[in-house]
Amino acid sequence: MNSSATKKYIDIIRKQYGGCSDYRIAQLLQVSRSCIPRWKQGKGTIGDEPAARLADLCGLDPVEVLTELYLERSTSRVTRQYFEEVLKRSGTAHAVVFAGFLALVYPSLSAFPVI
Repeated sequence: MNSSATKKYIDIIRKQYGGCSDYRIAQLLQVSRSCIPRWKQGKGTIGDEPAARLADLCGLDPVEVLTELYLERSTSRVTRQYFEEVLKRSGTAHAVVFAGFLALVYPSLSAFPVI
């Protein structure tokens, strides 16, 4: 598994919060502290809810963050192509539709309004 997006976003939140520890990142993302070292080792990726929290905490576009992480997890060529296209269109109506879809599927995400 290519975990470059996961590592990138862990680095971003660490820098945003003054070089904080893995434990503090886990607190901020509301995950167990064992998640962060696993993610850094490429043994998993940031889930949807922690990714949305990270985007919110760091002032990032949640659609872009989630799409990059979905792309990272994708195993089929067709799915990868879809998420690559979504990233290319980031900021357009397609990204808004994708965000609306995520809000319907994951209404507990605070970063997305329930439609």
